[in-house]
Parts: sequence; structure tokens; C-alpha cells
Amino acid sequence: VGVYLERSVDMVGAGLVIHKAGGAYVPLDPAFPRDRLEFMMEDSGIHVLLTQESLAGEVPASCPARVIVLDRDRDEIGRQSGENVGRTAGGCNLAYVIYTSGSTGKPKGVEIEQRALVNFLLSMQREPGLAQQDVLLSVTTLSFDIAGLELFLPLITGARVVLAGRDEAIDGFRLKQMLQEFRATVMQATPATWKMLLEAGLQEARGLKILC
Repeated sequence: VGVYLERSVDMVGAGLVIHKAGGAYVPLDPAFPRDRLEFMMEDSGIHVLLTQESLAGEVPASCPARVIVLDRDRDEIGRQSGENVGRTAGGCNLAYVIYTSGSTGKPKGVEIEQRALVNFLLSMQREPGLAQQDVLLSVTTLSFDIAGLELFLPLITGARVVLAGRDEAIDGFRLKQMLQEFRATVMQATPATWKMLLEAGLQEARGLKILC
């Protein structure tokens, strides 16, 4: 299932329901170049594409999938059965497919199984650890592997995840403001992002667990 959504609650929900249904998601970041997105849609062979009205017009005609526009189709989706679908996936089922940068040729889809994701989350929950009272500020694109940690670890722990939007994640001043406003206790980011925060005037981070 292709996930072509801006960073939002719908994006998090999409990952959860795809796993619940036994499927695997292919993250399609709207910031990626159009030709890269087209290649990923075709190469992965997605059957369904989840998107939003503001992006639906950008879905290429060559996309092989059935397109579901979550905000436009919300009423119709709401009329579907609310019955629990039960457990349909096991550890060997795929969780997601992440595409490489393509710097050594064409991008390649790397398949990650459910058991690998679960093992990673449970290990990180233990060490360096996450607790129910934690607030994790998520800044990473869904198209990068570590997003699985940022989105799903707080949810399995009973903690809180706060999503930084695409523009906020690349603006040191706005990111610093979010850290303070939501009293984040955990944040994972690249060295470049931490450098950007320091340049924006982040002088201390009391109570913030930093993953780099």
C-alpha cells in the first residue's frame, strides 16, 4: 500500500491500519521528485494508494493502484464495518518497503519484515528506554527507516508522539519552539538537525533524551 500523505495523524493511522490488515506500506514522501515517486509506485507494484485531497491531483496517471483519498472519502470510509479484523499478519509478513537513495544506480526497495520491526521496537523500549510519561517529537520522513521508531515506539509504550510538519522539521527556530511548547522528553535526529537547533539558539535541553 502506497502512503502518499503529508505528516499528519492520517499518516500514522495509515501505517497502523495497513499492518493490522496484514499489508506492507511503501512511504512516498510528497517532497520527493516526481520521477522518483513514479518509479517507486510502479516498481513496488502497490495495489492501493492512500493520499489526501491536496495531493491527489499530483498522482501520476501511470500509478497502477486504486487511489483512496482519505479526507475526501472520510464519510464513505466511516460507513464501513467497525468489526475487529483479527490478526492477519505474522512475523514473516512484510511491514514496509523502504527505497534506497539511488546514488549508485536506480533506487532499490528494501523489504523489512514485521519481526524485524517488532524486535527493534521492543529493544529500544528497553534500552535506551521509553516510558508512558515521555513525549517524543518526531521529525523524520516516513521514507527513512528510523521513522518506524519515532511513530510506533511511543504508541506501544503508552507515551505520546508529536509530529513536526515538513516545514517545521527543517526550520531550527520552529523546531526549538516545538521542543519547548510540547515539553518533549525524547527526540531522534541527524547531526545536521542538532547543529541546526544549536544555531537556532538551543542552549540547554534539560530532561530531553537525545538520540543521534
